[in-house]
Amino acid sequence: MKILLLNPPGYENRAFIREGRCNQEQGVWATLWPPITLATAGAILENAGHNVTILDCAAQEIHTDALLNRIRAGGFGLIAWSAATPSIDSDLALANAIKAIDLPLQNQAKTAALGTHVSALAEESLRMTAGLDFIIRNEPEKTLADLAECLDKGLEINDIQGLSYQTGDGQIVHCPSRPFITEPGQLPYPAWHLLDLEKYKLPLSGDKFLMLAPVRGCPYGCIFCSARTYYGKQLRKIPPARMIAEIAYNIQRFDIHQFFIWADTFTADRDYVERFCTEIHKKGLNIAWTCNSRVDTVDQDLLYMMADAGCWMISYGIESGSQKILNQVQKKITLSQARKAVKLTNLVGIMAAGHFVLGLPGETKETMQKTLQLALDLELNIAQFYCAVPIPGAPLYNIAQRRGWIEAKQDFVPYEQFRQDNAVMDLPGLAPAVVNAFRKKCFMRFYLRPRQLLKMLGLLKGANLTDILKGGLRFIRWANS
Repeated sequence: MKILLLNPPGYENRAFIREGRCNQEQGVWATLWPPITLATAGAILENAGHNVTILDCAAQEIHTDALLNRIRAGGFGLIAWSAATPSIDSDLALANAIKAIDLPLQNQAKTAALGTHVSALAEESLRMTAGLDFIIRNEPEKTLADLAECLDKGLEINDIQGLSYQTGDGQIVHCPSRPFITEPGQLPYPAWHLLDLEKYKLPLSGDKFLMLAPVRGCPYGCIFCSARTYYGKQLRKIPPARMIAEIAYNIQRFDIHQFFIWADTFTADRDYVERFCTEIHKKGLNIAWTCNSRVDTVDQDLLYMMADAGCWMISYGIESGSQKILNQVQKKITLSQARKAVKLTNLVGIMAAGHFVLGLPGETKETMQKTLQLALDLELNIAQFYCAVPIPGAPLYNIAQRRGWIEAKQDFVPYEQFRQDNAVMDLPGLAPAVVNAFRKKCFMRFYLRPRQLLKMLGLLKGANLTDILKGGLRFIRWANS
């Protein structure tokens, strides 16, 4: 069967990332990520004998009309795509547009959506769009493979774990949930050959990069995060030797040496990271990589090992400069741990990126100022400032609903406003407009310091002039918006 996997066009044709818990528009310093979920699913489907096409419409600048023309000529039996909260209206409307293509009934493709939003709100999502045949809940690869097999062989779909669908008489059926994959090391390498890898480059430097997913699941319970909806809370790890073989394959086939380790907290299992770094040394791999971490999961010895194995940047979820806010959102870290982790990261020669969230429950102007001050005090190379967004699938979504924080003039705030660059929660004593204005202030205060500008110049080593100019123009346009 011919299958099309999509990262669909962004709403208003904006470049958009839809990957697990990360539903975000390409930001000021951000880059587009190669879609590792689609590439992994594509590999599984290819191994099962299907003819697979992957289109990353955001990266390839394929607008809706052009996409529909490709579908019209493609003869696909199944079209599945990632959906995200801010773009959910256009993401789901795509199903109706596909069904409206003038094709014989036997040539009509079945449609399916996946991602955290549709997993958390499966019934609502199906009722929003008559043209959507299926929703794939939670971890999607195996469910998508089972669905493709059943459609290809004309088998019944009502026993496919992790699947939701609407019957002809309008009833919504939720098949039992699928257990999370216990041994992700048995999954094939992502089918990166199905994508144009020239489209994925690191910001500023312009180096091509790929994603690695050695660990799935997050044992931490931060209320503003939807990670558990996608991958659950149990850590499931691919053996380090298997990951190193995947890296070597990517180097040999695609000549790519830069990698982003896609794991909610790569350092959650210290022993695993040690073995991963040891395997890199054993194989003599010349690579550079970045990862996400928590400030309470690193120490000096581990950081030295990571640096020696090619880690050049660690992104820390620091979130707030107020210990009270950190406690309320169940982050379970301390400000002293944040200061120590960043200090040690700099000491071993790894760049540190800090991620901060404004407008969390309990936030005030004073606590936001503490967050800005912490960002200025830490020796960070990069800082990202986000707005707290009650994404469906995160506990904060239910909290915000119960407390009436996401109602606008007695109506629910449109999902298109649920973006990480836009505050939507009307907190007691703190209006969304105040949070949005302060977020811009944070960026300006952090980056327009002479010392910080010098650090940014240090990231430009080997950068393409075109990429530098594009990044600079994005920042100027954003600053003046």
